[in-house]
Amino acid sequence: MGCVLLRSWLVAILAGCVKFLIHQFVFVFSAASAPPVVGWRQCQNKNIERPGARTMKFPASCVPEPDPRYGARFPWSFTWTSGVRQPPLNPGDMANLHERINHLRPLWFEGFQLNVTKSCGVNRTVGASWSLSHVTPTGFRFGGHFLRRCSDSVLTTPLVAFDVNPTTLCSNLLLLYRPVRALGVELALQLQPGESPFVDELSVQYTGLSRTSTVRCSTPGTPDTYRVSVDHLVSLNDRLCIGVEVLCECYRGTYNTNVAFAGRYNRETSTLAATISPGAFDLSYWQKVSNTLQMGSSMIVNQRQNRALGSVCYRLEHADTVIRGSFDSDWTIGFTYGRKLTPAAFTACLSLLFCAPKNTFQCGFRIDLDSNLL
Repeated sequence: MGCVLLRSWLVAILAGCVKFLIHQFVFVFSAASAPPVVGWRQCQNKNIERPGARTMKFPASCVPEPDPRYGARFPWSFTWTSGVRQPPLNPGDMANLHERINHLRPLWFEGFQLNVTKSCGVNRTVGASWSLSHVTPTGFRFGGHFLRRCSDSVLTTPLVAFDVNPTTLCSNLLLLYRPVRALGVELALQLQPGESPFVDELSVQYTGLSRTSTVRCSTPGTPDTYRVSVDHLVSLNDRLCIGVEVLCECYRGTYNTNVAFAGRYNRETSTLAATISPGAFDLSYWQKVSNTLQMGSSMIVNQRQNRALGSVCYRLEHADTVIRGSFDSDWTIGFTYGRKLTPAAFTACLSLLFCAPKNTFQCGFRIDLDSNLL
């Protein structure tokens, strides 16, 4: 009985081996007689014709085309790519720390103004203005500015700008000179017939790649009254800059010294700037809402004057039209509307200012005429 069972097992094992060998022989023969396999890049959106078979159509591949930025290959997975870091830019000086919010504020004027400008060349411009007002001096003024020359489409210093009142011959004179690229000297004078020149402001400024240092001095008429300030502003990166300013004042023998710290954070569509000192605080925020609308807000606290003021302002631009408006916490509301009239060569501007607590209302109309377009 045991011999019969052993013989049956051996026969079953031998039959299985023979069946396995037959299957392997058939697979190898069919693989050798089949055409070569086409890659996925060759099969994409192409029809493959095999000898003795009908045409086979393959659907479009779900793999996207290679990005031309990476050449003829796909970027590898988990690839480290070096980023781009912008170097620190020059931050400007402390006087222009809140420049973006100041650019939104309306420029108020009252009465009637007529301004005419004429360019005598790339580096020479003359102009005249006539105004009728109860707030600013009424009369006719003549002025202009002249530069040394234009070298390679760049205006070079010295710059001379003047403004003269023909009736009294009182004039304002501004001189700007840069002996080297990084150093600038600016002098503002007030000239009156028969009197010594009055120095309104004298400043020396050093401009580096990522820092600006400025020294300003002004003497308002009397020798025992002057004002001297030294400020330094440096950019830590392409967005953040910080600075410090030291101010020394003397008014009729009374001295006062103050220190202020400042900072500004810039983005492409927003800017936050702040100036802090023991007796004052200034905070401003600018936001670009769209390509035509800019808005901003500011808050100023002055302990010496016992005054705090908050304001919201905006600037709206359309084709040949600029609208500026503001609303202050002391209920002062106003706006300016300026429009360039085409094909005429002048710009008309309207100014309105209203303050209910002070019972004041100011209205102004101005025409800016460019004689070069006539």
